[in-house]
Amino acid sequence: MKLKGVALACSAGALWALSGIMCQFLFEKFVSPEWLVSVRLLAAGLLLTSISFFQPTSRKQQKVLSKKFSARDLVSLLLFSLIGMLGVQYTYFKAIQYSGAAIATILQFTGPIFIFVYLVLHKEKKLKLIEVALLLVTFIGVFLIVAKGGLQTLNISTTGFMMGIASAITLAFYTVQPREILVKYGEMRIAGLGMLLAGLVFQLIRPIWRPQFQLDVSSLGLVISIVVFGTALPFLFQLSSLRFIEASLAGVLTVTEPILATILSVWFFHSRFTSIQLLGFVVVIVSVILLTRLSDKNTLPEDKVID
Repeated sequence: MKLKGVALACSAGALWALSGIMCQFLFEKFVSPEWLVSVRLLAAGLLLTSISFFQPTSRKQQKVLSKKFSARDLVSLLLFSLIGMLGVQYTYFKAIQYSGAAIATILQFTGPIFIFVYLVLHKEKKLKLIEVALLLVTFIGVFLIVAKGGLQTLNISTTGFMMGIASAITLAFYTVQPREILVKYGEMRIAGLGMLLAGLVFQLIRPIWRPQFQLDVSSLGLVISIVVFGTALPFLFQLSSLRFIEASLAGVLTVTEPILATILSVWFFHSRFTSIQLLGFVVVIVSVILLTRLSDKNTLPEDKVID
């Protein structure tokens, strides 16, 4: 059973990596990140929300789905939707546009660093010297990737770098902020509604009926693939993996995303990375995995968490 959970979590990471590559293909066809965000959120939100209401459920799950949102929880859902869900999607797509799928993915992969810092500041985790060292090592890894080891050889645009870091920060918000409503209303329902609300709001910025580019068969196929295989399916795989393995292990196993995104970038786009940059990739991946595993063991028990 544990092997099944590992396979599902790794598959989720692989599909997210493919999604980043498909996005980069679309951006080279002059598709705007804004339009793609609009389509992805709205379509995937409709799909996941429908699944959450029509999938077979237990009595316990039925009680969760029948719960009505309080005013406070509605505010929390809106914050999750507009800052977390919309923020992480938009900044990640912009990072891909300016820096490519591999760089954007590895920068977003530093999201657990910001989650860790938040939990320490809120006294939900105890800070240890080894974790501080891993934080510093992670930033060194990012420096090696971005600057190839020196500021005079800066390799990505400032916008691309800032959007990548913003995607990591919004990913941290997306992970930490909705913890209470996820428990009360269920992960699938909250994620589906979060995407749907964000997609509806984003129609005011870039309506899906105004693509502003030539939507041919290949472009349409990529868009559908991003919605189904790059959004809905990996999310379902990630959720399903939690039935067989712990959440921290499932999160670590999505390391397949930055690794595969780098390999596919070299394959499809002939991206070239120096040995120093590849070292940076390894440093970031290993340090984030170690920090995630260590900090998970270092979480304070619920009755000792200080508000």
